[in-house]
Amino acid sequence: MEKSPKENVNAVENDSPPSAEKPLNESVPSELTRDQKAMALVNSYLPWSAGASLVPIPGVDMLALTALELRMLAKLSEMYGVTFMENGVKNIVSSLIATVVSTNLGASLGSLMKLVPVVGSLASLAAMPGMYSAATYAIGRVFVTHFEAGGTFLDFDPKRTRAYFTSEFKKAAASELRKAA
Repeated sequence: MEKSPKENVNAVENDSPPSAEKPLNESVPSELTRDQKAMALVNSYLPWSAGASLVPIPGVDMLALTALELRMLAKLSEMYGVTFMENGVKNIVSSLIATVVSTNLGASLGSLMKLVPVVGSLASLAAMPGMYSAATYAIGRVFVTHFEAGGTFLDFDPKRTRAYFTSEFKKAAASELRKAA
């Protein structure tokens, strides 16, 4: 007599080794939380942000970075079911990036350093990938936190989040410096 599909599945499951039946550490969930998935998405944009800093034309590198961050925010908004409004989000990103520029002289001059032949390009090559990655990480972290709290782009207030953004940027920049050392 043939076994039903359910019996076949049970037979296969019973033939599996004990280690395959249960995870070794049952306190660790097998699936990532939405916050963890969102931060994994943010982290996937960091190498691209670093790459944007390698664009040799001053200003175009910032445009590339902004485009990447807008794409990241569009994906995050999709993940959280938040309506993405490109024009409004551009203003928010610009405001947050302006925070970095005003609080970090190296970030503000990084793109312009490319104008100085050889020395400027080399200095930019050393400093800017970490700065761009740190800015992208900070923007991502700020929005993941905002979306996790039920926020949207409509109720996002860049002025109220500047301190948090700056803190996340500094942490990420320090981490990038440690990686480079």
